[in-house]
Amino acid sequence: MVVIRTTSPFGGRPSLNDDNFYNRQGAYVNGVVTNAVAWGIPDPAVAALVARRAEYEPLYNKSQDKNTRTKTDVVAHRRCRKVYENELRTFHNEWIGPSTSIPVEEKLILGGREKDIEPTPRGKIDVIPYVNLKAIGGGDVQVRCRTEKDQTRCSMLRLADAIECRYILVPKGEMPPEGQKDAKKSLTSRKARFTISLGDEQAGERFYGFFRWVNQSNPANSGPWSPALTVAIA
Repeated sequence: MVVIRTTSPFGGRPSLNDDNFYNRQGAYVNGVVTNAVAWGIPDPAVAALVARRAEYEPLYNKSQDKNTRTKTDVVAHRRCRKVYENELRTFHNEWIGPSTSIPVEEKLILGGREKDIEPTPRGKIDVIPYVNLKAIGGGDVQVRCRTEKDQTRCSMLRLADAIECRYILVPKGEMPPEGQKDAKKSLTSRKARFTISLGDEQAGERFYGFFRWVNQSNPANSGPWSPALTVAIA
């Protein structure tokens, strides 16, 4: 699995030291200026970034000279860097991260990373999800999934990409399914909390669902099915 970070490479914890931040912002802005037209980044956005860099770099240089710097120089540098980091983050999240015009390799280079071309191994899933079903009216069933260690909140298993559900609707008085093979309808969700819309004309029937964690890149490593979980459709 290729890991692609599309969030800003600036800020966060631990934060970059002054030297690393100086070097990274310089390489970042150079990359943006060089490729702005090809990446579809408007001139005003680029110009604002270049202007902030022009303000920041002299302050950085002053603050690094221990023989001549003043307290005012140090404070001015810190204040400017904080503003600059925020603007770099905003710029990245608006123009770089979500863009489909920028190659993955270039995004990684801007972030100071190299592309990870080796698959990230993920082992066989051997646990079932903990699932709570709730009929919420209008033929909708709310599904809340979690791992064993998350007692109070919805969560996805680290080894899984998604939740798979196979289900069947059984009219009142009829026999329930014997197993997931009897459930012909299916869906997959990448979220641990989702809603299944069945239609209000199904009210009074029972929903029987079987759930499992899924490894979509290697289905053979997907987990076992849960027992049947049921709720009356309202």
